[in-house]
Amino acid sequence: MKRFLLVASFVAIMFVPNTVNAVLGEVRQEVRKERNVQFLERKSELASNAAQMRENFKDKREAFKERLSELKDKRKEKVVEKVDLKIDTLNEKHTDRLNRALERLNDIIGRLEDKVASASSQGKDVASASAAITTAKTAVSTAQTAVSEQSSKDYAPVITDEETLGAVVSQAFQSFRTDIKAVHKLVVDAKQAVRKASVIILQLK
Repeated sequence: MKRFLLVASFVAIMFVPNTVNAVLGEVRQEVRKERNVQFLERKSELASNAAQMRENFKDKREAFKERLSELKDKRKEKVVEKVDLKIDTLNEKHTDRLNRALERLNDIIGRLEDKVASASSQGKDVASASAAITTAKTAVSTAQTAVSEQSSKDYAPVITDEETLGAVVSQAFQSFRTDIKAVHKLVVDAKQAVRKASVIILQLK
């Protein structure tokens, strides 16, 4: 009987850690799913806000089209149309690329949180790692908001007369370049924050 109890105890010791690890793995998977859902919900909310912002630019866009059609020099009209389309195309291209980068950062943060949770379950000090992750998540959220707002912007030049046409078109393009650089910097800052968190977590002992 004693021998049977000893064997049973040994078997329990062998399998309990595996069971605990399996449960922890399932919990982490559910947490990651929930985190991704929250990220996508926020992305959807920002997209809705961006759509509203585009609607607010509708009058400006209509005024631009009307003034453009009134230009006597049709060659200038085509040039302005081409520049306006180029700005819109570039803005969409860059904001789509930045959104994809932020989605990848969100995935990385999820994996980092898993590592921190695992280290914490082992009794390790994870205070600095947790703080770094919080900073990274804030940076990603800030960048996500900025990218969404940028995607909704309309840079249609405000045309008053043909004499100043070149200047206002040039100003519109310059405004776009300034704005997209600022948004890009926020995404770079988010990347650096995630990288810093990764380094801290790698040093957990």
